[in-house]
Amino acid sequence: MALTLVSEFIAQEATDYVRGLLRDAIQDSGNSSRRFEFNRFEVTIDHEQGVVLVEDVLDAGETGMQSVPIKEFSRLLAGC
Repeated sequence: MALTLVSEFIAQEATDYVRGLLRDAIQDSGNSSRRFEFNRFEVTIDHEQGVVLVEDVLDAGETGMQSVPIKEFSRLLAGC
C-alpha cells in the first residue's frame, strides 16, 4: 500500500518538537488557520473548515496535497 502524504509527513518530519507545535495549534482553535513550513511539507490547520492540509513542496500537482479532518490528523499524530 502506498503511503499517504500525511503518513509520509509523520514518518519524515514529525519529531517530538513538530508534533508539539501542531498539537498546540490544533488546541488553539481561536485562530481560523495556521500554516507551518517544514523541510519537505507545509501543513495548514484550518479550524473554520475543520481540516488539515498537508502539501508536498516537491510535488506541485494534485497528488502533492492531502486534506484530512483535524480529529483524524490529531489521531495520526498521537500514534507516532
